[in-house]
Amino acid sequence: MMILNAQEKKIMKVLYLANKPLSTKEISERAELSWPTTKKYLDEMHKKNYVDGGIKGNSVFWWIKY
Repeated sequence: MMILNAQEKKIMKVLYLANKPLSTKEISERAELSWPTTKKYLDEMHKKNYVDGGIKGNSVFWWIKY
């Protein structure tokens, strides 16, 4: 069972609605969170196996792990 705090819910909603991988910057802008806050929660959600990420160029892109 997924237990998410308010910031994690915002991030998951952004990723779900995008339906494609997004960069940390894109997620932070769409979720209206600072970049460091977004990165912190993405890293935590990655450890919990909720999201996955990959590097493309200079950016890290994230997607929901189904």
